[in-house]
Amino acid sequence: MSFVVELAVRQETINQGDKMYFWRIKDLKADFIAGKVTEKSLLGYLVAYTILVGLAMIPLSETNQFDVFSALIVIPVSVMGILYAYSSNGGDSGSEFLAKYIAIGWVVTVRLIAVILPLALAAGIFLGISGLDIPEETTMWDVLITTVITAFYFWRIAVHIGHTAAENA
Repeated sequence: MSFVVELAVRQETINQGDKMYFWRIKDLKADFIAGKVTEKSLLGYLVAYTILVGLAMIPLSETNQFDVFSALIVIPVSVMGILYAYSSNGGDSGSEFLAKYIAIGWVVTVRLIAVILPLALAAGIFLGISGLDIPEETTMWDVLITTVITAFYFWRIAVHIGHTAAENA
C-alpha cells in the first residue's frame, strides 16, 4: 500500500513540474522560485510561443491563399524543428535547452541573415536586369523558399545544440 501512495506522490510531483500556465503568472513565478519548472515544461512554452507568433504573422488584410498556406507549413516545420533541437539536446534528460536554443539560435540567425541578404539582393538585381517582374503577392516560390530556409535554420540550431549535448554527456 505504501508503494502505491509513494508512486502517487511521485507522479503528482512530476506533473506539477510539467504544468503549463496560460494566465496565472503568480503560480508560474512560485514554480520558478520553488525550482519546479523543468526543461520539458519550458519546451511547452517555446512551442506554444512559436505557434502564436506564427499565427500572428498571418496578414489579416490583403492575403492570398499562399499567405495562409505558408503559415500552415512554416508553423509545423518550426514546431518540428524545436522538437528536433530538444531531442538533439538529449530530450528530457538534456540540460539548459532553452538557454542553448536562445543563444545558439541568435548566432545562427545572424549568420543566416548574413547569407540571405546578399543572395536576396543579387536575386533582386538579376530579376530587375532581366526584366522579370517581382510579384508583390506571396507566391508558391515564396512559400517553398521560406519553408526550406526555416527547415535549414532549425536543423542548424539542432546540430549545434547536439554538439553541446555530446560534450556534456
